[in-house]
Amino acid sequence: MWAFFSRRLRLWLLLTIALPLTRAVVHRLALAAKRRNPSTRTAKALRQADSAVTGASRRAARVKDRRKAGR
Repeated sequence: MWAFFSRRLRLWLLLTIALPLTRAVVHRLALAAKRRNPSTRTAKALRQADSAVTGASRRAARVKDRRKAGR
């Protein structure tokens, strides 16, 4: 079914649904791991993943704003 969506629709779905959902889940896991034991590998990896997903989300929002301004 995914193949029937246009490229633009797939990108929109990814940026509006999947990325924020992933960001929220990873952020909650990172906070829980930090509370439990902040020095473990898992906590450090989750904090790093949280940072990466947040950065990707912010980049996507900036790109979207630039495209809107260009129209």
